[in-house]
Amino acid sequence: MHKVTLLLLFICTTAGAQPPVMEVHANGFDPVEVSIPFMQVELFMKATDTWAYEYNRLKSPVDVTNTSANSITIRAYKKNAFFYRNRGEAFYYKIRYTMTITFHGNGYTIDFKVGDIYTDGDVLVKYKLPDYFTSSGKLKDGYEMLDKSLQKTVNDIVNSHYDFIIKQ
Repeated sequence: MHKVTLLLLFICTTAGAQPPVMEVHANGFDPVEVSIPFMQVELFMKATDTWAYEYNRLKSPVDVTNTSANSITIRAYKKNAFFYRNRGEAFYYKIRYTMTITFHGNGYTIDFKVGDIYTDGDVLVKYKLPDYFTSSGKLKDGYEMLDKSLQKTVNDIVNSHYDFIIKQ
């Protein structure tokens, strides 16, 4: 009976929780609202700060800035963030991203921006994310898989944060 009660309690507290899903388009990613079980704002902010350093440990430097009572901005690099294939050859790129997380009630908003783009050899690319898309918002010819690979990477990042927060 005790196990059933615990199971029901777990289901009820996590039923409102919804992992984020980010979708890329020509201008980047739209902010996404994420539902989580009730959490004290101080715990959420501390957990987000801890996640930022743990997630990027041994990978790349991370800057945690603009911390307020309910908002935090994380800037970091992600190696192999996306690739595209052109004439059978794969080209891999690293991004510098900014992720602003704003806590409110039983959820938070993620605003994910792709800033600079670098080649696999750490050379800054002149292109920004919108340059890979046509004016109608479609991926330009020659950049197959760019959108899918970047979307997967960004969702891996934001879901890593979500999983970390849910386990608190």
